[in-house]
Amino acid sequence: MEEKEKLRVLFETNNEGYIIGYQQEFYDGKEWVAPFDTSKAVEVAPADLAGICLGASKVSSDGIITTDEDKRAELEAEANKVIPTAEQQMLAALYARVIRIEEGEKSE
Repeated sequence: MEEKEKLRVLFETNNEGYIIGYQQEFYDGKEWVAPFDTSKAVEVAPADLAGICLGASKVSSDGIITTDEDKRAELEAEANKVIPTAEQQMLAALYARVIRIEEGEKSE
């Protein structure tokens, strides 16, 4: 496959300027194709593009990508957060009710 030193990339950012999505040109076997309007595209090295953390990386007008490591850690913590299932929540509520009854609290 043919490789390029820099790829044209169109970034989508949120209101804080963090990258939340992007489109990049690609080689279709014959030529490099950009299936988007390239007027607002930025040229970025493929290695830099691979290092993007959606929601924590920003891009400057000259194609330099920086990542806010605190924001990355915050996003990873949220993604790895354990959310109890409905069944687990019901069991916890039942367990709490049993404990209250055993401690002498009157039932509802």
